[in-house]
Amino acid sequence: MDLLVGLAAVAGGGFFGGVARWALSHLNSDTRHPGTWAANVIGSAVMGFSLALPNLWALAAGAGFAGALSTWSTLAKEIGEHIKGRRWADAASSVALTAAVCVVAAYWGMVYGRRAFG
Repeated sequence: MDLLVGLAAVAGGGFFGGVARWALSHLNSDTRHPGTWAANVIGSAVMGFSLALPNLWALAAGAGFAGALSTWSTLAKEIGEHIKGRRWADAASSVALTAAVCVVAAYWGMVYGRRAFG
């Protein structure tokens, strides 16, 4: 029974994360990808926050919502497009900015999660 409840929590969170990811994908243009960047930053913050949540909520928020919202494979594809187009500065800034901001977002998500849930 616990396995089914855990799977339902992940599926429920994944549904909402997928809907949020779909909505953010409409922000992308040909060369700029703010929707992908926002999805990964928000997903990192939610993952950090979920570390302080009780078990089922952590599964729903972390594995479900943040897992469905974040899109590292799309980021890799977009960086590959920059490299193919020889837009080296765009590729480098995308990698550096995303990595740095996502680490900070995960940290602050964890800090606020601990403040909220001890």
